[in-house]
Amino acid sequence: MERENLAKRLKELRALRGMSQEYLAEESRVGLRTIQRIENSESSPTGETIKRIANALEVELSELAAPGTITETSDMKATLVFLKMQLNKAHEKSEIRTFRKFIDVLEKLREKELNVEQLEAIESYLRYLELEKIPSFSNDIFRKKLTQFKKYLKNKLGFVPNHYYTLITAGFAISFGVSFVLSTSMMANIDITVQIAVVSVVGLSIVAGALIDSKYRKQNRSLYF
Repeated sequence: MERENLAKRLKELRALRGMSQEYLAEESRVGLRTIQRIENSESSPTGETIKRIANALEVELSELAAPGTITETSDMKATLVFLKMQLNKAHEKSEIRTFRKFIDVLEKLREKELNVEQLEAIESYLRYLELEKIPSFSNDIFRKKLTQFKKYLKNKLGFVPNHYYTLITAGFAISFGVSFVLSTSMMANIDITVQIAVVSVVGLSIVAGALIDSKYRKQNRSLYF
């Protein structure tokens, strides 16, 4: 890896990520002076140093040397770096909360074994959202984009929130049970078979919800939203 090529590429990637030399040094656990010497073509870094820098920039090792175009939200890795930078600049609690939620969703997706079609669909939608064009102080817009993204994951790609159906059926069961208790308080001598039937409906509803959630987990389509 030639010094000049590495220096140029590192400057380009760092600028596109919106990172200062100080921030990159902190994130990569590489000395600031080392970062400066690399960008000034004054030194050839070790493999471990390059690896740490690549990890901090969320790029493959080869991307530090390869020419090509890259945008702030060109893929999931780049989007994560972009959102972390926005989080680092945020001051309002509402802004911090929004960026953390967005980051959490993306990091949970990265932990899954996504197939090629799923990954391409997600990254295509991230590019469609054009997050890098939103002013950093527009928390409402970021929040709306996050809502759009979660709806896309659920409605188009079939991801569901953890325990989604269990919570829905439990809500139905509780409402049904409360209604039954209130009605029986005004009626005497409710048949035991009716009581058993009500308890069975409540229990089976919750079990059905849990089974559906289990199916989604096995299909790797359960996700923390």
